Parts: sequence; structure tokens; C-alpha cells
Amino acid sequence: MCKVLVAMLIVALNGIGTKAIGAEVPIPRTMADKGKYYLLESNKKDGITTTVHKRVGINEIGYSRTEINCKTMQYRDLGYSEDGPDKIKAVVGRWTDALTGSSKSDLVNFACSRKL
Repeated sequence: MCKVLVAMLIVALNGIGTKAIGAEVPIPRTMADKGKYYLLESNKKDGITTTVHKRVGINEIGYSRTEINCKTMQYRDLGYSEDGPDKIKAVVGRWTDALTGSSKSDLVNFACSRKL
């Protein structure tokens, strides 16, 4: 119950353009991977899409926050945690081109194809 209230508060604070997914939306992969990827949250502000996604691997589950510029098709990592999406520690990376076939490329293409 507490997690639901926190998620609702985060959505309310993010403002216009926020789309709380509500369920884990599978991110289609273009290459074989032993992990499964899920979009948990997506919002758009000032032309930048911010996502939270989950990777379920063989031995671990990881959560990442990523900013995506759909005009340039570049992304930058904003943080990662294996303890849950609410535990993502902010570590801002540099803007990077997504390599075709990579999980980040699949995330960028999927997030940019969605209507917010």
C-alpha cells in the first residue's frame, strides 16, 4: 500500500506529460538476451523522455532511470539499483548514441515510439 502511495505521489509531482504505466510493459528485444526488460514509468518534459525500466536477469533484478532525447535518439543514464526503483541512486552519465541491437537501443526506440 505504501509503495502505491509513493508511486502516486511521484506521478503527481512530475506534472504534465507523466504516464505511470501501472503495469510492467515488456520492452521488445531485437537481439537475444538472457534478461527480460520492462518499462515501469515514462514521462516527457521539454522534449526529453525520462524512463524507469527493469531488467530481470538469471541471477538479479536491476532498475534503471534513463533520459532519452527522441530527436537525436541519444540517451543518458541517471542511476541504477538492484534494491527497487525507489532506491535508484542518482549518477548522471553523458549523452550517448544507442548501439543498434543493445538493450538501450531497444529502450530508446520503444520509448520514442510511445505516445505520452
